[in-house]
Amino acid sequence: MTDVHEPEQFYFDAETEHCPHKPIPERNTDAWDEWMTLGHQPYDDGILCLSAPAGTGCPACSAEHGDIVPWGRCEGRDHVRPARGIAPNPEIEHQAVPVWVGGLECLERECDDYFTDDGDEKPGVEVCSHVREETACSCQALGLGEYALGACPALTATA
Repeated sequence: MTDVHEPEQFYFDAETEHCPHKPIPERNTDAWDEWMTLGHQPYDDGILCLSAPAGTGCPACSAEHGDIVPWGRCEGRDHVRPARGIAPNPEIEHQAVPVWVGGLECLERECDDYFTDDGDEKPGVEVCSHVREETACSCQALGLGEYALGACPALTATA
């Protein structure tokens, strides 16, 4: 088991319809050995087909939950999303994007900071105390509404 929250490619089991190498030959035969060289890898519950990607996930969260957790739902890392839901103008290649950086629970307004002791939503709370505001560049969009942080040379040159 791992405690490291890093993206990793997950694959479907070779027994599923996603594996293009059918039929599966009988084990301990020359045909099985040849089939295994087509990109199959044993794991605890069977054989993975490396030609059948299931998506990018978080191994640490997946181990904790017992099923694949997509990278966009990783609970053990900071997520970087546009502040106030404002996405950049897609016609401008490099522009500063104010982003909120924080855990999934905080960015999805599930943190205790958003609620009273009675469970009612606190009025006027834009973000919780665990979220920080930073700036990303529009070129650092990762998809699924998230951004990477780090200096963008094009954005720095215009500052």
